[in-house]
Formats: sequence, structure tokens, C-alpha cells
Amino acid sequence: MAKNLVIVESPAKAKTLGKYLGRNYQVKASVGHVMDLPKS
Repeated sequence: MAKNLVIVESPAKAKTLGKYLGRNYQVKASVGHVMDLPKS
């Protein structure tokens, strides 16, 4: 099953939101601009 992706700025926010949203969501931190995210 596909997961929903949520991108937030800070790793702390990503961790907190991940706890609330559950398994159907993948929460990643951009740590700045979205263009700085790794390709994998």
C-alpha cells in the first residue's frame, strides 16, 4: 500500500508528527530547502 508523504522543515517536527500520523504517513525533514533532499 502506498504511504502519504509529509515534508516538514525540522527533524524534531518530523518525529513528533510521525507519532501522531501513524503508519500510513511517511514524515521527512527537509532541513532547509526541498531541493536539498537526497534522491533516495
